Amino acid sequence: MNRETMRLRAALLREVRNFLTEKGYLEVDTPLLAPALIPEPSIEVFRTSLESPYRPSRELFLIPSPELWMKRLLAEGSGDIFQICRAFRNWEQEGSAHSNEFTILEWYTLNAGYRESMDITDQFLRRVSAIPGADPSGAAKLRGPCRRIRMEEACRELAGFDLSACAEREAMADAARRLDIRFDAEDSWETLFNRVFLTLVEPNLPRDRPLILYDYPAGIPTLSRPIPGTPWSARWELYIGGMECANCFTEETDPDRIARYFIEAAEEKKTAVVPHPADSRLVQTLASGFPSCSGVALGIDRLLMVLSGAPAIGGVIFFPFSDTIS
Repeated sequence: MNRETMRLRAALLREVRNFLTEKGYLEVDTPLLAPALIPEPSIEVFRTSLESPYRPSRELFLIPSPELWMKRLLAEGSGDIFQICRAFRNWEQEGSAHSNEFTILEWYTLNAGYRESMDITDQFLRRVSAIPGADPSGAAKLRGPCRRIRMEEACRELAGFDLSACAEREAMADAARRLDIRFDAEDSWETLFNRVFLTLVEPNLPRDRPLILYDYPAGIPTLSRPIPGTPWSARWELYIGGMECANCFTEETDPDRIARYFIEAAEEKKTAVVPHPADSRLVQTLASGFPSCSGVALGIDRLLMVLSGAPAIGGVIFFPFSDTIS
């Protein structure tokens, strides 16, 4: 990382804090270690242990996001909050946009849904695009307003299949065959969808300005709220220059659906590279009265890649993880 990028990183973090603080969000600071996590089948984690002469050894995990701690604060009445912190994800693919240790921005807005968070994100991107020292072409990619495309529309226009007609596993498999996507006989609906999406849809998303891809299939299990009467969930992802940079939900508040998610996802985590327990305390916290809200998680390093024009994430991190272990 050169000196100009160091200054730009500092300016970006300062502007992020200014933007959210001016909007009334409270900055919080939560632990990086946890004895249990939110089980997410697509994420592998780092494991460590607490050693003490006064108690037995205790298994701990580095957080893949601050979500579990921030949701406890929300349930306790924190109001609108945000956090900038380190996050850790194991088993990540190697590439220009991935790092096992990275900086994440997460913010939660009470009494708001994913559509309100789209508007806030539009404002946020315009604000950070004006940071002095940003690469002009990178700043232009952020300026927006964000193009908004429903997942169903993207699948139809970019891959030529009707996602709404593929709610069942066999229908999704038939679509994959027609599209000449290779898959295994035991692949789940979610795996089949991801193969099609990552092969035909994501690489062809428009790149002329920020893109919000919204209304993801409810068949992908998350803690986002389902949209009543539809096969979709209230979720979106932000793409900038073709690179996924943020994820947003209208957060699930139904205790039964939250409990079911934890049970089913925890079962899948039993075969993970690093198995970990589900945070049962969080389930109880959410069931006891979690407020209506929307949450956004955004990768600061990827955002800085765009702002600086850096071709790889290692160019915007002080000590790239790949270098420290080489």
